[in-house]
Parts: sequence; structure tokens; C-alpha cells
Amino acid sequence: MKIQPVRGTHDLFGEELNKTKIIENIIRKIANNFDFNEIITPIFESSDLFIKPLGEHSDVVLKEMYTFNDRNNSSLTLRPEYTTPIIRAAISNRLLEKLPTKLFAIGSMFRRERPQKGRFRQFNQMNFEILGSDDALADSELILIAKKILDDLLLDKEFKLYINSLGDRDTLKAYKKGLTNFFNKYKKDLSIDSQSKIDQNPLRILDSKENADIKICKDAPLISKLYSYEASKQFDEVKNLLSSSGIEFIQDNFLVRGLDYYCKTVFEFKNSDLGSQDTLIGGGRYNGLVKAIGGPDIPGVGWAGGIERITLLKESKKNENLNCHLILIDEKVKNYGIETLKKLTEKGLSVYFDYKYNLKKSLAYANKKEAKFAIIIGEDELKGKSYTLKDLNNSNQQKFNFNALILKLSKWIILMNN
Repeated sequence: MKIQPVRGTHDLFGEELNKTKIIENIIRKIANNFDFNEIITPIFESSDLFIKPLGEHSDVVLKEMYTFNDRNNSSLTLRPEYTTPIIRAAISNRLLEKLPTKLFAIGSMFRRERPQKGRFRQFNQMNFEILGSDDALADSELILIAKKILDDLLLDKEFKLYINSLGDRDTLKAYKKGLTNFFNKYKKDLSIDSQSKIDQNPLRILDSKENADIKICKDAPLISKLYSYEASKQFDEVKNLLSSSGIEFIQDNFLVRGLDYYCKTVFEFKNSDLGSQDTLIGGGRYNGLVKAIGGPDIPGVGWAGGIERITLLKESKKNENLNCHLILIDEKVKNYGIETLKKLTEKGLSVYFDYKYNLKKSLAYANKKEAKFAIIIGEDELKGKSYTLKDLNNSNQQKFNFNALILKLSKWIILMNN
């Protein structure tokens, strides 16, 4: 019996895992620079945490959540997104007593979507959230962080920032009504999926990738005509702050997000190399969500980024860890070999051993692994308590005692420890 991974899931190893670790390290470094605290929540929560806040008529709730009953018949859901669990954790652990609260998280999400390039049913995501501030500077700071992460991770790639404002809750209510009236006029021309959303979730039609829907949406009413004075003022301030920090953006009047809790500022960073799944980072403001989850009535803003999509765009980095290959010519030197392995790794050196006990085969393997050096041990080295160091770039080799060997390799030890 050959068991395959479940459709829409994938194993992380080798080059992809190395890139994922690099991405996570850069995320944590930038989060620390901006004074965000990391949080990790359980991968499953009470289903009630997601159903109403995400929208009972949203695709996530209706079609995509992995929901099950446990032995006590309690409904649990594997987390489909990270914002609501982060807020729930902030409330549960009394992290909202001193505001603003700045949190970030990295972890796995679960959605039963159709697997596509860069989109899996179990996928990894990073989230940055600011709870307790309605200042436009909070929106702008989060966009600045998102751009910094993409700049550091994707040095040779182009991505564009799209922004919009959904106005306040009254604006959204009036806009949804206007969209319903508009789309009903073209109902027979819309895709079947969009037809089902006209009355309950018309905003999602604006996000459709169907050509017929896109054509109709071009003539849809603009939400900007319904902004309150305060919503318009805040959006203008966000745009001014972005311009002041040198961040270019495109105002997309039809940009919406896939979850119902968004209001006011929404934004997405996109890259055209990924095809239809082109959004790398997306988010916005969600005032009212904290209260809806059972916390105080405080504002919030945040974003999420897909790590797999960034991994697809990130150039591979040569693995520098396997820089020394330990070669034992004969099994008689095993004891000396493991003693050497212990001493070298204690000095911070990365060493690899292949258990071949054959010089020719081991050197071939070392070259395949792109090792920098081979440390060769045979009977002569055992007798003389020495080591033969072979530079695999130029084939030069020389015998050393342990201290001299470490001195020779010191620059690689410094690189490994940094």
C-alpha cells in the first residue's frame, strides 16, 4: 500500500524548506525592528469564532472551512485565517489592557479550496495586527512593514500596491444595497457563482475572476460616492502618509477583501508572475471585530501574507551549511571519527558524514553536496592524531593537528555562528 499526501497538501523539505526558513527568519527580524510581539494560537478553535465574523455567506464559511464535532459534540474548525484567532488570544490572555497591542504570527491555515499554483488546502501564512488604534498612521505603518518584508525577500521581483477604502459600516451597508440593485440588472449575464451572491454577498462579485463578471463590474457603482466625511478624510490621510514615505500605490475603486469584517482601508500587494493567484499580501481595517469576538470596542487593522506564494517567487540560495565533509577511509577509524565529529560540531562547524568508508565514493558525494572541504581520516591520521584537509575547490590538501585545523577553518566557523 502506497499512501500519498492528501490532495491540496504538500511536504516541506530540501530547497523549499530552506527558503521557508529564510522567509520566517526575515519576518521575525523585521517584526522585532517594528516592536511586534509574536503569538502562536492552536490550529483549531470553536467554530463560532469564524462563522459570524468571517461572514455566514462568505465562501470561506460556506464552502472552505474544515469543521468537525469532537467527542463532546462541540463544533471545532481548523483555522482558515489568523486574524480572529489572534484577537481571541489577545482577549483570552488580557493582552489588550495596554494599547495599542502589536502582534504577529506565522502558522498553518486550512481551507478546502481547489488546489492551484501557490494555493494549497493546508498553507502557511504570516499575519501582522495592530489592535487599539484608529490612527491612519497604523494603516500606513502596516503597509510599510509589508513592503519592507517583500523588498527584503524578493530583491529582483516587482510588485504593486493596490489600495481602496470600504468606508464605514453605514457606507458598506448602503453600497451592498446599491450593488445588489446593479447586479440584478445583469443577472442572466453573470456567472452561476456570482448569481448566487447578488442578494447575500454582492461585494464578492467585484472580486470574481470570470471574464463575464469582470466586464460587468467595470460599470458597477463606486463606493467612493458614498463615503462619510470621516471615512474620506482618513483614506486621504492614509494616501498622504504613503506618499510621504515614498510608497507608490494604485487606487483600485473595486478592491474588496474576501471576509466580511473589513471596513475603511483595504490593500493588496500583487505580483504578475503568479498568474490569477497574484496577491502576496492583503489586509485592511476591521473596526468592530474585536467587540464582535467578545472584547472591548476597539479598532483594529492588519494583514496576512501567503508564504508559499512568496516561496515560489524567491530565488534559491545555495546551502552553505554542508561546508565540511568528514571522510573515514576505513571502519577501523570509527572511534577517532566520531570523536572528531563531536569536536568539530562543538566548535560551531557544519559537518556531514556519509558512512561510505571509501575515499573515491565519499569525495564524489562531497562534490555533489557542494562541500567546501573534505576532512579525511585513515590509519595514518589515526596514528599521528592528525587530519588531512582537502580543499574541494582546488584539490589542494594538507595535514593538520586539531588546533591548526580549526584555525584554517576559522572563517567558516565565524560564518556559521553568524
